[in-house]
Amino acid sequence: MTQIADKATEAAQRQRQRETRQQLDSPALDRGPYDGDPQDLAGQWRARHTEWRPLTALTDGQSRPVCSPERDVQGSTWAQERDAQREAALTRRTRVAERAEGLPR
Repeated sequence: MTQIADKATEAAQRQRQRETRQQLDSPALDRGPYDGDPQDLAGQWRARHTEWRPLTALTDGQSRPVCSPERDVQGSTWAQERDAQREAALTRRTRVAERAEGLPR
């Protein structure tokens, strides 16, 4: 009876390892903008920063008011949602990486 239980446990473990390996080897599902490679994300934000620099200079030069988070309730809500999505994606990525470290190659 113990041998059967041991074999069942080993089979379940192999199945979990196979599923994890498939997840790691397959293209990521669309889980939002934060599940990609962190280096790619950093590059995207650098490009956006560069893109917005001329606009910032223009508004500063014309003494135009800038967006105030206190007055932009919808934008602030979206920013909070993006932050929550980012944290969830980073947590998922960490969990998958930790599980993958324990898998045999």
